[in-house]
Amino acid sequence: MSELSNFAKRYAEAWCSRDPRKIAAFFTENGSISINNGPPAVGRAAIAKEAQAFVTTFPDMVVTMNKVARDEEGTKFHWTLTGTNTVPGGTGKKFESAATNFGRSTTTG
Repeated sequence: MSELSNFAKRYAEAWCSRDPRKIAAFFTENGSISINNGPPAVGRAAIAKEAQAFVTTFPDMVVTMNKVARDEEGTKFHWTLTGTNTVPGGTGKKFESAATNFGRSTTTG
């Protein structure tokens, strides 16, 4: 479990770096991410594009890993994102969201 926790901490740090390539590097070449129940972004280039949207919307974002757990449903990454919505047409207000990602992980990053 400590290896998985270390992986999750590095993943959160990649998001905090605001570098879409660093975020995408945590996924396999054909890995995917689905954000807010949207269609999956498949492949590192598509994942980096999704990450770039967050970086643009929340240029001061901080992703904090709250915990990592495993159960019969799989791996769960509990995290909190905070930032200011400064995208054109955005609210300009601080934003905070706690969420859980479900899925399988392989250590690639």
